[in-house]
Amino acid sequence: MKKMIPFVALLILPPSSARAQKLDLSLSPVVITFPSSDPDAVPVVSAPPVQITYRVRQNNDAPWSLTVLAAGDLVSGPSRVNISNVTWVATPAPPFQSGTLSNTVAQRVASGTGNVNPDTIGSITFRLANSWTYSTGTYTQTILFTLSAP
Repeated sequence: MKKMIPFVALLILPPSSARAQKLDLSLSPVVITFPSSDPDAVPVVSAPPVQITYRVRQNNDAPWSLTVLAAGDLVSGPSRVNISNVTWVATPAPPFQSGTLSNTVAQRVASGTGNVNPDTIGSITFRLANSWTYSTGTYTQTILFTLSAP
């Protein structure tokens, strides 16, 4: 069973059976913005933290995982910034871990085994490597968070 949350919109898949695990996932905010800064003075810019709230029930001792996958690179018209220039720092560790966004392989944000009840809250702060080589523009991209338990 999986529950998925795109970073800019909510998508929840229904459970495949009545006996399946029950997964809850929410993010706040669902849209982030990196501040504009001089790359010489601020080589890495951070967006405001995203609060991740999740719960895993009816999972017994089975593993669960929270992953993130970008739909592509950051895009502004014809200009692109490789999505691997976006990293994150997550807390608390464990179960959260820091990482780098990818648009080819879902990256683990958190994992564990068994039930997670009541709601557990973590925080993830996205960071962008700041560079003068980026063309001026408003860049966007959707990233998909997936909470899954087999």
